[in-house]
Order: sequence, then C-alpha cells, then structure tokens
Amino acid sequence: MKFWQKLFIGVLIIFIAAINICIYLTSQYSFSLNMRRDTDRALGEYHFIINGVYDAMNTIYYRNQADLTTSSIESIMRSYADYYKSQNIFLELKKSNEILYTNIPSAISDIDTGEPSEDSYTIKVLPGKEGNYLVISGKEGIPYTEYTLTYVRNLSELYDTHAKLTRYLITVSVIVEMALSLILLLLLRKLTDPIRTMQKAARKIAGGEYEERLSIPGRDEFHDLAENFNQMAASIQDKITELDRNARNKQRLIDNLAHELRTPLTAIRGYAEYLQNANTNEPNRIKAANYIVSETDRLKNLAFKLLDLALLRNNKLDIRQNIPMDLFDRIKSELISKLTEKNIKLEMESSLNALPGDLILLQSLLVNLLDNAIKASSNDSVIWLSAYFDKVPILEVRDSGCGMEEDEASLVCEPFYRVDKARSRSSGGVGLGLSLCREIAHLHGAELKINSRPGKGTIVQVVFTTPLQLPENSVMPSDV
Repeated sequence: MKFWQKLFIGVLIIFIAAINICIYLTSQYSFSLNMRRDTDRALGEYHFIINGVYDAMNTIYYRNQADLTTSSIESIMRSYADYYKSQNIFLELKKSNEILYTNIPSAISDIDTGEPSEDSYTIKVLPGKEGNYLVISGKEGIPYTEYTLTYVRNLSELYDTHAKLTRYLITVSVIVEMALSLILLLLLRKLTDPIRTMQKAARKIAGGEYEERLSIPGRDEFHDLAENFNQMAASIQDKITELDRNARNKQRLIDNLAHELRTPLTAIRGYAEYLQNANTNEPNRIKAANYIVSETDRLKNLAFKLLDLALLRNNKLDIRQNIPMDLFDRIKSELISKLTEKNIKLEMESSLNALPGDLILLQSLLVNLLDNAIKASSNDSVIWLSAYFDKVPILEVRDSGCGMEEDEASLVCEPFYRVDKARSRSSGGVGLGLSLCREIAHLHGAELKINSRPGKGTIVQVVFTTPLQLPENSVMPSDV
C-alpha cells in the first residue's frame, strides 16, 4: 500500500470516528435535555394534580363531615384524568393496595411503579408493551397518607423525536463523510504529487539518466527536499563522470603501456635471436648488443617513471622554504650538458624571496619541464625560467620552439601521450614526464597551465592557486 493511501485511510478513519462520536454525544445530550424538560414538566403536573386531589378531598370531607366515598374519589380523579388523557397522561389512585381509580391502559397496567415512602415520591422511566413511560408515584399528605397517586406519561413522542434526530444526524454524517473522503482524496493526491515526481526522477537516475533534475515550486519541505535531491543528483552525476573518466584514463594507460612494452620487448627479442643464431662479425654483435641495452634502458625508465607516479600519491612532502634562484642554479647544473649540446641559453630570473615546497619534487618538476623545452627548441635558441608573484606565486618555463595545437596541449599531461611520437622515441622519452609534473603540482596545491601555439613556442606555468599549508601528506623537518 502506498504512502498516500495509508495516509488517506488513517485520516479518514480518524475523521469518521470523530464525527460519529460527536454525533453520538450530540444526540445523547439532546435526548437528555428533552428528557429533563419532560420530567420537570411531568413533575409539575404531578404536584398540581396531587395538590388538587388533596384539596378536593379535604373540601368534601369537611363539607360532609363524613368519610370519603368511592364514588366521590372517582369523580375527583375522573375530572383530572379526562383532562390529561389527550396528552397521553394516565392516573391511578390507590388506598393501601386497593385501586380506587385508574385509567391506565391494560397494555401498561402491569408496570411496576414500586412503593413510595411517606412524604416522598418516586420517578422512573419504565418500558411497556407500546413504548417507554415516565412514572411518578407518591402519597397524599396527612391525613390521607394511605392514598397513593400514580402519574404515568407516555414518552413515545420523545423517543420518536430522538430516533428521527438520530437518523437525520446519521444521514448528514454519511453525506459529510462521503464529501470529506472525496476532498481528502483529492487533497492528498495533490499534496503527494511531489513525492511521485521524486520517485520518477529517482527511477530515471537509477536507470542511468543522471542529468534528471526536479523543479517543485513553493517554499515548503518538498521544495527544500527537491533542492537537496538536485544537489545529490548533481553530485552523483559528477562522481559517475569522474569514475567514467578515470576508467577511460586507466584503460588508456593500460593500452598505452602495452603498446610501449611491445616495441622494446620485440626489439630485444629480435636482437637476442639474431645474436643467438647468426654468424656475424664483432661490430654487428656490438651493434645488436647496444640495441638490447638501449631498449632495456627504455624499459627501466618506463618502470621507474611508473613507480614515481605511484609513490607520489603516498609519499609525504618535505616542506621547506626554498630560495628560487638557488633552485634554478641546481637545475641548470643538472641540465648543462643538454643545453650545451644544442647551444641553448637558459635565462633565469626571480622576484620571489622564498617558495615553500618539497625541494626534490620541485626540482624534478622543473627538470622535466625544461627537458621538454630543450627537446622542442631548435639549436642556438633561448629558454626562460622565472619565478614571480601575480596574486599567487608562479613558476614559468617559456620557450620559442615548435609548439603544439590547443587540443594537443589539453592532452599532453595524459600518461604516454606524445605530440611527436617519432621524436619522443628517438630521444628516449616514455610520455610520463608531464604526468609526473601535474601530480607534483597538485601535491603542492598548484595548477599546471600550458599555453602553446604551433611555431610560436610554449609557456608552461605552475600556478600556486592554494596557499601551501601542512596537510596530511606533508611533514616539516625538525631542523626548520
């Protein structure tokens, strides 16, 4: 059973129970008021009759100076009985246990009125064969204490009125409950529309339509829930996109790694078989052995680069305050042979007094960037290495080499991606240098930006977008 159906049934039961209880209490209260009114009226009439009978008996007794006769008493009682008979009121007079007068119908003559005590009366509502009756029974005053007057009033009209009122209230309650059921059904369907909308959206997202969003107007809880749902859907979409991208990157890494391994392994096997089976002179054997050593070095470099990528994510940073020009001098001395080989001039400048970071990793980053710049530059050219502050600290490597297209610049940091595959292999590259640079930059809270144009050179910037703090993956040396 759905939520709105449970809510509908529950609320309807509560309303029906409340309405019926109110109707019952109203009916009973109305009946009680009417019964009290009729009882008071009957009691007033009873006192009027008994006082009248008492006065008449006294008058006859003192006028005749003799005991009352049955005929005189009957005459007195008949005058009252005839008057009240039209009102369904009946009278009976007893002397001790002898009935002196009665006009009570035989259908109710067997009603047990009980025996009232002296100077008092009893009031009872008793059932008869043809309905319910209000019975008042009491004794005459002194000296007529042996006389008992019984007043019987038919309450059929009262009970009929009560029954009609009850039927009317039940009819009204049924109509109200039916109208209420319809209104409640429509209201709950309307109020729970946002829930059904969110169910449909959730099913679509579960089916892979991660771009699904909700639009629920208003300022109520459903609107807030829809906003939270949209935030959740956006987060799920981002995570799924990221997972897909990571899966594609991993698959591309595996494909590229397999491709990179196949070339040197094929060369090594080929030259090994050549040395094993061919009769050749010493220079050819040395040449084949050199090829084997060269390809083995390629495999070693590939393995070391992959190991560096893995270790970068787990190693702790050794953060120090580094002087940029000292860092630049160390890098220049490391690359001096490559610079001299192509007669390239390295221009270095810095307006920063200090740069926090891991000295070894920053050095590795800049060495990789400068190595790529040297490979892309022509002989007798210039490469600029600088450090400056432009809202945030920036390290920059700029060359005037061959450059690359914009779409290539966006992919060049992917593992094994090469702009010029032939040149990269001939120079011993494995396509992981810029991947390492990007990881090192991220560890330092920096972003690697590449701006390049074909034939115009390349500018690579390491922009420290986040001030370098002491995160979980960093330590400060005890001597600093």
